[in-house]
Amino acid sequence: MSPYQVFEDARWILEVLENNGHQAYFVGGSVRDYLMDKHISDVDITTSALPEEVEALFEKTLPIGKEHGTIIVLGQEQQFEVTTFRKDGDYVDHRRPTSVQFVTDLYEDVARRDFTMNAIAMDKSYQLHDYFDGLSAIKNKIITAVGTPIDRMEEDALRIMRGVRFQAQTGFNLDRETEEAMRQTAHLLDKIAIERIVVELKKMITGQFINRTISTINHLDMFKHMPFFKHIHHDTIFIPQQSNFELWIGSLCYLYDLEFSRLTHLKISNQEKREIISYYNLLNAFKHEDKSRVNMISLVYSYGDKKVKDVLQFIQENEARLNIQFHPTIMNAILVDEIYDKLPIYDKVDLNINGQVLMSTFNKKGGPWIKDTLNKVEQAVILNKVKNTQNDLIEWVRENVEI
Repeated sequence: MSPYQVFEDARWILEVLENNGHQAYFVGGSVRDYLMDKHISDVDITTSALPEEVEALFEKTLPIGKEHGTIIVLGQEQQFEVTTFRKDGDYVDHRRPTSVQFVTDLYEDVARRDFTMNAIAMDKSYQLHDYFDGLSAIKNKIITAVGTPIDRMEEDALRIMRGVRFQAQTGFNLDRETEEAMRQTAHLLDKIAIERIVVELKKMITGQFINRTISTINHLDMFKHMPFFKHIHHDTIFIPQQSNFELWIGSLCYLYDLEFSRLTHLKISNQEKREIISYYNLLNAFKHEDKSRVNMISLVYSYGDKKVKDVLQFIQENEARLNIQFHPTIMNAILVDEIYDKLPIYDKVDLNINGQVLMSTFNKKGGPWIKDTLNKVEQAVILNKVKNTQNDLIEWVRENVEI
């Protein structure tokens, strides 16, 4: 797809607005990414038209965010956020303005944004409206706050996290005054909902240039103002090379001996908690268990090939910090794939025996013995000690399990 296509698909919205006497521009992340020659998935549009005027001009709309000036305009296959020019009232909680005032001046709208590279507007002819030298910041690879940095950070402390996240994603340097403002206001992060912080951390830890952020994070000393992280009593917190959020948090639990109950402070889903605990268990297994092929088969069966390969790569990239050693010729992705492809079953439900069969065969009522027996059968099958046929499994149980 042409880098222009996403704008061309939305061009008709700008034309409708302009043909009816309103100003309209592309703005924000899509313009920034376009100027950086990065992939663009969607665009945001800003306009002088009031929300009610936007609704009147387009056949299909959704009033999601209308109180803040945003109307969703529905196209044939896409939807677009169209937001009225606005300026923010006073911030009292270091996160949200007490009020939003609709305005007719593009300058006032972009002046409220966080960083200059995000404050560039572009019209339908791809002409830039760059009041704060955002293009220059992009060319010089600098992350600079719009206006007075300390004011921007005090208004919305989440901008501190966004600045660090942008550095991890772009590899840009932080403007000295902007970074200092972030350091001075880092304590305000304790007023930000952890859910919003986690969103930024997930983007940060997967950033291509995550290593660039380590010195910044240490300088800001920001983790001591966040739930979960504040319980890690170390001067610096381990930040790995490119990872995913769950693996990173699992490694923190592993390195700093954190109780899993602490995960509730992150307010993440139960599925995410299970993923974190799985990664922790794998790291612990590679640290302490005998790294025999038998154990590798059990790990690959229990956790899946992808997760085991992710952890192996993670250990290789962070071996010194994790203090886990293994020889890559003995444990590697090729071996994991080979083990996975040869597994006779991939889940306990694949067994050709169940509790009903066991009770009928051994003329015994249900109870804990069924679960214990099926667990033993499961291990025997994945280790190829018995074929996964009902007759073979029953005979194996007769010979190896005390019923």
